Amino acid sequence: MFHVLFFFLFALLNQTVLKGEDIHCIMLSEINFADCNQDLADVYFCSLTKEQQDWVYSLWKAALEDRSTPIRKRREIRTLTEEERETFFSALNKLKNDTTVKPNKFDTLALIHSNRTLCSAHRGSNFLGWHRIYLLLFETAIREQDNSVTLPYWDSVLDNQNITDSRDTVIFTDKFLGNGDGIVDSGPFKHWIDINNCPLQRKVSRIDHTELPSPDIINMIENDNKVRHVADVIDHLGKAEQLLTIEGQHNLPHEWIGGTMDILNSSARDPTFILHHAFIDYVWEKFRQKQERLGENPEYYPSLGKTSETDKYNLTAFHNATNVMACFPWMENKDGYRSDYVGILYEYEESPKCPDCGKSKYITCNDKLNRCIGIVPTESEEENRSPWGTIVGIIIGGILLCLIIVSLILRPKTSLSRSGYSSL
Repeated sequence: MFHVLFFFLFALLNQTVLKGEDIHCIMLSEINFADCNQDLADVYFCSLTKEQQDWVYSLWKAALEDRSTPIRKRREIRTLTEEERETFFSALNKLKNDTTVKPNKFDTLALIHSNRTLCSAHRGSNFLGWHRIYLLLFETAIREQDNSVTLPYWDSVLDNQNITDSRDTVIFTDKFLGNGDGIVDSGPFKHWIDINNCPLQRKVSRIDHTELPSPDIINMIENDNKVRHVADVIDHLGKAEQLLTIEGQHNLPHEWIGGTMDILNSSARDPTFILHHAFIDYVWEKFRQKQERLGENPEYYPSLGKTSETDKYNLTAFHNATNVMACFPWMENKDGYRSDYVGILYEYEESPKCPDCGKSKYITCNDKLNRCIGIVPTESEEENRSPWGTIVGIIIGGILLCLIIVSLILRPKTSLSRSGYSSL
């Protein structure tokens, strides 16, 4: 009996303690792709009001004029200086508090990524180009708050390694994006509330069988010459092929982070979204550079959409090249593939590589894996986290210690038989 109790307490001691969860908000209705009626595929749709759409269009015009010499660089967030990182977080909070566009500018942009817009922004060719435009508008809005800021990216592959527990990534600590174990009540985005009066929440690695993007698959997409056609990296086939696509790999951190990020309709309300998608855009850009080296045309747009007989949907019509881009009516879907953005408006700094790993104290070169990995937060950084996990751990540990002491006192003095030992 005692060994069963010991095992239970030991397992409990090793669990991340959630600091609260708003079940109602997590259960908010999610898009059902079966409702994506093909007859509506060529009908313009956007969740925004006329005032909000006018502001978004003004962002587009500002984005085209926002050019710098040298071209601004998007960098892995852990390679930013502390001052650069804090300036970026400050600009995001200013965007959240800017109510000159109702309800505020951040939530207006987040609202774009919801409802029927998702029928053409996911599960097909338009996923890549639509999100590139979306990120550019987000970055422009942030730079209007502070033009010294450039959108960074979170290379989640750095945190997919078997050396330490991925949940201990510095990304979800006070110094970066705040806690990942429930309602976000620490870090730069603590106590954020969305348009439905729901708190920002996460459940990092709390769902079984979730993981971060595969280093091998990302390397294949970026560097394997056999993977050269854009159809190879678009999610339009079955589940077996999905993980080999850019969108398939993109899905993993959404599920791994959980909470707000795990729901398509709400995911853009977590600032993690834009950092994650900036990395996905980086991976796509590396693929496009490979295409150019191999003589392929990176601007070629195939009209591919996912079809599911099981879930009864066919998204092909939503991903037609000449469809008006959802929420961005000045463009067609194919325009997201133009080579007019990266290298002209912005560019990417290479993801940290060995041996120096971007000279970041949060990343190190691991000899065993022969690549850079994220470093587990130091003790000083852990002290900045909410104390609840530590307090509960101490209480459970104390109970466990008392039980061991009592069991030793009450233990019979006769030795265990071989069969008794085997039955434990």
